[in-house]
Amino acid sequence: MIIIKLSSKIKNISENKYKKIIQLLNFSELTCPGCDSKGLFVHAYYYRHIDIFKRSHKVRVLRLRCPECGSTHAVLVEDMIPYSIASFNVIIEVIADIDFLESSHVAFLKEKYLSYFFDYVFFCKLNTRNNYFNLVQLTT
Repeated sequence: MIIIKLSSKIKNISENKYKKIIQLLNFSELTCPGCDSKGLFVHAYYYRHIDIFKRSHKVRVLRLRCPECGSTHAVLVEDMIPYSIASFNVIIEVIADIDFLESSHVAFLKEKYLSYFFDYVFFCKLNTRNNYFNLVQLTT
């Protein structure tokens, strides 16, 4: 998994914002999180639901393949949490009880994240399912 860290924060990622960020990437310079080889290339796409509660939408997520080890990696943008439809901002809002009714989703998020400090990279590590990931700074 490759997570793009932006110089300015995007509160809610949309399909168009995601596409614009992906267009700025030089795939040949990205490093494989599994074997550290360079030269990743476009492999596939999948649709991912983003956010929960009042702000649900889909984003077409890019997958890159490593020519050396053959592993594939989703390309996420900072604030997207691996294997989660809830973004980092939504999780923080839920934990802080900002404008959310109690539901099973709220209870699940609070139980999972409340005892941890509010750090994006740490939340990503909680959700990687033992997969490697790289955090890549995108400069524009």
